[in-house]
Amino acid sequence: MASMLVSSSEQYSGKSSLCLGLGVLLKERGYKVGYMKPIGNLLIDVNGSLADEDAQGIRKLLGLQDDMSSITPILLTENLTDDALMGVEKGLDSRLKEAYEKVSKGRDVVLLEGAGGIGGGAMYNLSDPEVATKLDTKILLITRYDSAQAVDRILCDLRIIQNTEILAGMILNEVSPDKLEQVSHLVVPFLEKKGIKVFGVIPEDHMLRSVSVAEIVEDLNAEVLVGASHMEDLVEHYLVGAMEVGSAIKYFRRMPNAAVITGGDRSDIQMAAIEAKVKCLVLTGNLRPSGAVLGSAEEANIPVILVRGDTMSTIEKMENLIGHARIKQEVKIKRIVELIKEYVDVDGLITEMGLGK
Repeated sequence: MASMLVSSSEQYSGKSSLCLGLGVLLKERGYKVGYMKPIGNLLIDVNGSLADEDAQGIRKLLGLQDDMSSITPILLTENLTDDALMGVEKGLDSRLKEAYEKVSKGRDVVLLEGAGGIGGGAMYNLSDPEVATKLDTKILLITRYDSAQAVDRILCDLRIIQNTEILAGMILNEVSPDKLEQVSHLVVPFLEKKGIKVFGVIPEDHMLRSVSVAEIVEDLNAEVLVGASHMEDLVEHYLVGAMEVGSAIKYFRRMPNAAVITGGDRSDIQMAAIEAKVKCLVLTGNLRPSGAVLGSAEEANIPVILVRGDTMSTIEKMENLIGHARIKQEVKIKRIVELIKEYVDVDGLITEMGLGK
């Protein structure tokens, strides 16, 4: 049975998206695919039980029937951390291997997702390299290329891995258009001279970092004033409406698929945003807009939501939300698969896993 552990230098680098996209592609090729996130670090309540949010979503999207206790056998709770710090033996290795046996039963390939950065879980002797060694699998490293400092992170990851034989290779993700040439002509050759196989360079795609209006409403604990039928519309950026109205429309039109955050008393900015056909209006300070604004927004099919917090705190929440969105929408899954097909050597990865073509 083949397997691969997807690891990364940092959180929000695209591990879940890569596992999901590869899982879909492998299923399309006729392989029986399993998935596992050995250590759950993004805990949510599911019907009264703790589960990892990423693992729960991928289980559903790949149509898997395995119990969550097998897909994510170890949950990073405060009690587990305290026990590790006190040296309490929890039998985590046995739990890990038993779950892996269950998930791999009847499968051609199992995709494993690391928790956070590559060293996450080290206090439990379950960092990604340790998990890979215990389960006799290789590591596929995915790194978000935000600057040349990403190369430093990759080289540091190599030192954490130590046994470079377990490193299958890597993928550079979310490369901005202005850095693609540098990455292709300088970074990739540099890494390959270091013995690191680069399976792909995936360009930045704002749609994948977008959030639905519904997610914004939930995260901001907002009230929907109009536009309830457009909660699944995707927002890729946010803009702050704090300028003179004369320049607002041009500013809003330069950034498509954006939400505009502005005070509930700025009817001039609100009307400019509606005229520019923004995706959503986020009004702060718990100040309700005029009936004219609401009527215009409803006619233009633009949701208007109201939050209690001030503009600055709302900006901070939006900054954290956009770019850290979970993959839930079908359009995002389709786009992930398209990007992997176009920019990743899938055949090479399949061969590296030992599946053959």
